[in-house]
Amino acid sequence: MSANLKPQIFDVDASNFEKEVVEASQERVIVVDFWAPWCGPCRTLGPALEEVVKALGPGVALAKVNVDENPELAQLFRVQGIPAVKIVKEGQLVQEFTGALPKAQIEALLKPLVPEMPRAEGEEEGEDLLQGAKLLLEEGDLEGAAQLFDEELATEPDNNQALLGLARVRLHQGDFEAVRQLAERIEEDTAEQEQARALLKLIDIHQVCREAGGRAACAQRRGASPEDLEACYCFACCAAAEGDYATALEEWLAIVERQRDFRNGAAREGMAALFHLLGRQHPAVGDYPQRLYRALY
Repeated sequence: MSANLKPQIFDVDASNFEKEVVEASQERVIVVDFWAPWCGPCRTLGPALEEVVKALGPGVALAKVNVDENPELAQLFRVQGIPAVKIVKEGQLVQEFTGALPKAQIEALLKPLVPEMPRAEGEEEGEDLLQGAKLLLEEGDLEGAAQLFDEELATEPDNNQALLGLARVRLHQGDFEAVRQLAERIEEDTAEQEQARALLKLIDIHQVCREAGGRAACAQRRGASPEDLEACYCFACCAAAEGDYATALEEWLAIVERQRDFRNGAAREGMAALFHLLGRQHPAVGDYPQRLYRALY
């Protein structure tokens, strides 16, 4: 697979570090972000790193290493504080820094290391189309968003972002079969595939809400029995189904804090699905990843 078809942002661990970082750095610059869920500055740096890497194009990628899960990698790279960033090119460590640098400084460090990639003909037009579709989706114009995503897929049928965007539209419209079909078309081992898995999880969440009678019925049941975890869970599912993500996350977190394995971990799985789907920079996500980590560990 050529570099421009590989995901730009991905997680690595000890099992695939050699291949995905050291070997892959022969084809493109690899930025390695050593972070942890409980680290506040990591949550500040992460979105800035992602934004700079995406803007610089496929000649650079961001590999994220959770130091809690991979202490041996942190030790190997002599990480003494986080966030710690190591920049690898052609198998060599060429630059590094510690702490949450501002975006301008990150770009100044990376830009000289990354070759400028020429845009393919029509690429800029496609990006504008996708951006417009995403904006319409955020504004709730499902039909308008679907039309633009369809236009992009007519010229580029394998565009992961367009497939994902259209799947999100179909989820809001309740067309679960279409969501499944679109998710199956998304390329494996990409950031979009992780989001597609989250969409499939949200199908289950929508169905829980439907089977429980909808949000009004679930809210009434929860109000009458605040200690009923099943009622709280169904209410949270309805909130998520309606796009009220902040309420869903708060309700699910309260369940995890009271009974972490309720419904075989369904509440924490719901939270994880929203983290993947929305991204850590989404206002509704906030500090919930850190709070969930504390509740679990």
